Amino acid sequence: MLCVSVCSTLGEVSGHDGGVESVLIKVLLMAGIGVVALLFVRGHATARHQAVRRVMVVAFAGLAIASLLFPQTWQSAAELLGVGRGTDLLLYATILVVLGFMVTSYLRTRDLQRQVTVLSRRLALDEAAAAQHQAAQAAQTAAAPVAQVTEVPRTPVVVDEGPVFAALPAPRPGSWA
Repeated sequence: MLCVSVCSTLGEVSGHDGGVESVLIKVLLMAGIGVVALLFVRGHATARHQAVRRVMVVAFAGLAIASLLFPQTWQSAAELLGVGRGTDLLLYATILVVLGFMVTSYLRTRDLQRQVTVLSRRLALDEAAAAQHQAAQAAQTAAAPVAQVTEVPRTPVVVDEGPVFAALPAPRPGSWA
């Protein structure tokens, strides 16, 4: 009963006489749009979605080859579904495929943006922790007692003009090797 009322309503809106064929394509197109919308709402890239995507690519390749070998198939399918021409049916199918591509591309981009955000946050936290560790080591090194360097006594050097005390620089710790 519900299907009859929906079918008659769809036929009245479109301006056609309400034939079952013209309603069938509308129902199929709305179902396709509903599937695309469902993908958009649900959309997470799981192994199942990747498998479905691969099956769809194989099906598309099969349809493309069949279209090249048997071009009259689109016209027959269009007549069966209540579409005027096979090219119109192909246009409707292309619209659904483009919508699906847009949704999956958007979802993939959103997932990649989330991954980049998580990675950049992790990198910032790791760099901050490394900087904190270096600062703590520098503070610990600065606070450690430093060995007192005693001044080296000046050694008298005898020159023709008399004894002169040479100013020798103080040795650096660890330079006596």
